[in-house]
Amino acid sequence: MMQVDSTTLTQVITNAFNLSMDGRLSTAQQMQFNNLGKRLRGDLLDLLSSYFNDGTQAVLNANAQLAAVNTQIQQATNDLANIATVVQNVANLAGVLDGLLALALKII
Repeated sequence: MMQVDSTTLTQVITNAFNLSMDGRLSTAQQMQFNNLGKRLRGDLLDLLSSYFNDGTQAVLNANAQLAAVNTQIQQATNDLANIATVVQNVANLAGVLDGLLALALKII
């Protein structure tokens, strides 16, 4: 007997709920992640007690898709964190360039 990978599904659900509260996303995106988290949580509750015959292709496909989506959602979360760093780096660069302009104006 086999089951859906509930550990990975739980990670996807947790990440969806985390993104639903992430202020870096639009309100619409946050709502989508919240709704998807709720939907997946309901699926998890039903799937925890569901067993399938060994080698059931639909389960193997679902588990593969779970792994892929889990990787994608983790990467998206990391990318959002990286965006904050990039924005800060751009702001720092703007300050450096402003300083260069002030220096250039003094030379003229």
